[in-house]
Amino acid sequence: MGLEKIKEEILQKAAATEKGILLEATAKAEAIRNKASEQVKQLESEAAKKLQSELKSLESKETSLANMESQKLFFEAKKEAMDNVYQESLNKIRNMPAKDRKETIEKLIAMAKKEIDVDVVFANDIDKKFCEGNVKDLQTNGGIICETKDNSVRVNLTFDNLFTDLREKTSKEVSKILFK
Repeated sequence: MGLEKIKEEILQKAAATEKGILLEATAKAEAIRNKASEQVKQLESEAAKKLQSELKSLESKETSLANMESQKLFFEAKKEAMDNVYQESLNKIRNMPAKDRKETIEKLIAMAKKEIDVDVVFANDIDKKFCEGNVKDLQTNGGIICETKDNSVRVNLTFDNLFTDLREKTSKEVSKILFK
């Protein structure tokens, strides 16, 4: 064999080896690309799921907050409506005609007399004229306060006090009527 043949054989083996190495490197590179591509898809899928979960959580929180705010506004509107109903009713009582007012004051005095031995009646200027006996000044929107002779017991029958009691006793029923 000649030197030329050996040289050619070496070059062919080198070319074949180079070709094998390149094929193997290409296959490894392709495998690495495929694995990386799968990992990217998996990461994208996990990120999408996490984002979806966070969006649902955020949406749920926002919905809860909106519901709470809505309930708060409804409660405030409901309370305002009830306050207006009671205030309007109290104003009607405060401004009732003299004839009705006289009857009311007389009934209040009779109620007080059932509870205590009335010695002094406290009333405002409007209601004084419907009271008899020992009557003293009282700064009120109407109604009376009756007191015993020894000042030990008082019966508060002012319109404001009576209305406060009435409101406590009837607010649940009024709420049901107003907000069916």
